[in-house]
Formats: sequence, structure tokens, C-alpha cells
Amino acid sequence: MKKFLLILLVLTIISCSKKETKIDYAILSGKIENINGPTFSVRSSVKVLKDISVQEDGTFMDTIQDVQPGYYVFRYNNETSGFYLKPGDNLNLSLDTKEFDESIAYSGIGSSENNYLAQKYLNDEGLGKYRAYQYLGTINEEDYVRIADSVKKLEIDYLDSQKDIDGDFRTLEEASITYNWVNRMDRYEAYKRFVTEEKDFEVSENYPDYNKGLNLEDEALLGINDYSTYLISYYNKKAKESAKQNNTEIDITYLKTLSNDIKSPIIKEKLLYGAARSGISYTKSVQDYYDVFMAGSTDDAHKQDITEKYNKLIKLSNGQPSPKFVDYENYSGGTTSLDDLKGKYVYIDVWATWCGPCIREIPALKEVEKNYHDKNIAFVSLSIDAKNDHDKWMEMIKEKELGGIQLFADNSGKSQFVTDYGIQGIPRFLLIDPEGNIVNSNAPRPSSPELIDLFDELEI
Repeated sequence: MKKFLLILLVLTIISCSKKETKIDYAILSGKIENINGPTFSVRSSVKVLKDISVQEDGTFMDTIQDVQPGYYVFRYNNETSGFYLKPGDNLNLSLDTKEFDESIAYSGIGSSENNYLAQKYLNDEGLGKYRAYQYLGTINEEDYVRIADSVKKLEIDYLDSQKDIDGDFRTLEEASITYNWVNRMDRYEAYKRFVTEEKDFEVSENYPDYNKGLNLEDEALLGINDYSTYLISYYNKKAKESAKQNNTEIDITYLKTLSNDIKSPIIKEKLLYGAARSGISYTKSVQDYYDVFMAGSTDDAHKQDITEKYNKLIKLSNGQPSPKFVDYENYSGGTTSLDDLKGKYVYIDVWATWCGPCIREIPALKEVEKNYHDKNIAFVSLSIDAKNDHDKWMEMIKEKELGGIQLFADNSGKSQFVTDYGIQGIPRFLLIDPEGNIVNSNAPRPSSPELIDLFDELEI
């Protein structure tokens, strides 16, 4: 009997020890052909989780700690792709930078889900014009709905063909497909208004009610990009209506809408912080924006991050001395510093060759430059392209016949000048007065009539 009790005790200890063993990490390795950078990074939706060194032969390997099951992004140089990771995965990735998306392949534990995702992204790219707003904004409502429904069916059929993927992942993908369709349906009015310039266009009464039955408080779906996108659009629309009625700033009204309307603390916090991380750099009223965020947020780490950004931005108020750049490469030859331009107003466009919205501003910028070429203002285009994209920068200046003063930052997006201005996204426009003081650290875009109003107010 004693022997039996001893055996039972040992088994109980072993059993408890097994229960206490928890795997909360994943291993990520791989090989990159035609390497063009030393670091491979893994990111969540809000931060870098790991910077992994790439060896001279293109191989890399590291452990990602505290992994939660969900969608992540890996970035190599300026290319990115989404992937799925869960505790216990031992994932091996191979890719060729010359055919980045097309060459992505996975092996090991977790490969079934990720090979599915890699092909899913290629399938989406293969839609061609059927995913381009320039085409979708030209077609009638009936055809648009038919295309959206057809894309959804293709995605469902492809998911159904996968037999070896994880059940929890399949559930997430089913929701992703649903909200991808919802977002397509949601964008039709915007596409139509933008392409046809019918600013008051609205869908007919027969348009499908894509909002019906949707759950705005489903925390389990928060890691799905399409779900988060839908929530952001939904609350933005509410905020726009409120801002219009009350004549308030849309960005601050959006934060208030999130704080007042969302019941789930987790969803509220994600959307608040997601908005404020970049939004505080663009708002017209840094103080009011900061106060509303701090009143609504409950996450100490998020509050600290936004407070750090606020402390930097409050120093960039109108009339404060501008941060400086020194000896940036000038496309025309030599180098240029901000102090070289003293005595003139300086309008700075912070951009990059890979930035679509930046490139769309180029025609308007060229027109403004043309109209003000003999005025007391210098137009500076400051590229934050990576060093290995230097040739692309040179080529684009030549190809698009860019004017003004074309400069290349010394350390891309990590340049001190960019950091000092707290720039989180581009394009970003700055206006500095002849004495080197800030007129507007978030100046209107060239395409905005507000820019000319500002120039007129300053009598430029």
C-alpha cells in the first residue's frame, strides 16, 4: 500500500510539473537571397517585437518571447509581409528580395497557416483593377456589389480548400474574409466621390446593409486588421457627423467618440492609442488633443508614450526656434543646411520615393513652386529614403522633373531633424520663417487651398 501511495505521489508531482510548463515563445529562422540589409524585424500592430540580425549568407534565427496567437508583420529593408504566429511555432522562412512577395515560402511548425497567407496576399494582388479605387470608382453600384461578392466567394473557396490549418486560425480567417467584404462595401461611396468628383454621391436604398449583425465589441477579433479597419471607419463617420454639427475639430472629436461610445476597455484603448500615436503629430491643437487622450486612456505605457510625444511637440509651437538639419546632400551638388536658407521662408516637404501620398502631392507642389518662384520663400523636398534607395531618389527627381531644393536626409526616418519634429508619417509639411522660427510644424499640403491662404496671411 505504501509503495502504491509513493507511486501515486510521484505521478501527481510529474503531472503538476507538466501542467506548469508553459510554452510562450516561437522560433523564427530563415534565409534571404540577395540580401540588402543587416536587420530583419518582427512587429506587432503597435511596436517592434524583435530586430533579428541577418548573417552575411542571408540566414537568420531568433526566439520571439511572450508570443500571443495572432497576426504579425515582418519587415526587411522597405518590404513587409503579414504572417501568423502562435506559441510553440518553429517557423522557417525563405525569400528572395528580387521577387519579394512571390518568393515567400514557409516550412516547419506553423507553415500551413503561413503558406496559406502568403498565397492569399498574392491572390489579392492578382485582382488587378478589381482592387484599384481608380477603376472601382468608375463603375455602377450593381457591378461594384457583384465584384465585392465575387471576391468574397473566391476567398472563402480558397480557405475551404485548406485542410491542415489550425482551427483557431481558420475561425479568424473566416472573420477576416467577412470584414474584408464589409470594408469593400463601406468604401464605395468614397471611391465614387473621389474618382468622379461627385462630392455628394450616396448609394441607393437597394445597396446591401453591410452593417447588419456586426459586433462592435468583439475583443476576440481585435487582432484582425480588417476588423480594426472597420471599427476605425465606423467611429470616424460618427465623429465627422458630430464635428460637423458642433463645429469642432474632427481628430479631437474622434477621440471623444471612442472614449464615450466604446464599452470594451481593450477595444477602446487600442483605437485610442492607434489614433494618437500619429494623430498627435498632425493635430492643430496639441494641448487639447493630449488632454482628451489622457482622459480616455487607461494604459500607463500608452500614456507615457503619448506624453513623451506631447513634450516634444509642445516645443514645436508657432514662434519656437526650429530644429535644424546640417549638411544634407543636395541633388544639385554639395550640401545644404537649414541655416543656409535664413532670410527666407522655408516650406519643407518630408517625403520618400516609396510613399504614394507623397508622390500624389508632387503636381500640386510643382504648381505652387512655379507661382512663388520669385517670392521670398524656398521650397525644400527632404527625402527620408534609405541609403540603398539613393539611386531611386536621384532617378525620381530626374523623371518627374522635380524643382526646388532636393535634399537627402543623413539617416532616413531616424535622422535627428525628423525625430526632433516627431514625424510619424509622411508626407509631412513644415513652414519656417526667415529668422528660423516655426510658423507651422504641420503646414497645409500643397494641394490644400489653406496653404495659399497661409501664404497670403504672411504676405509672402
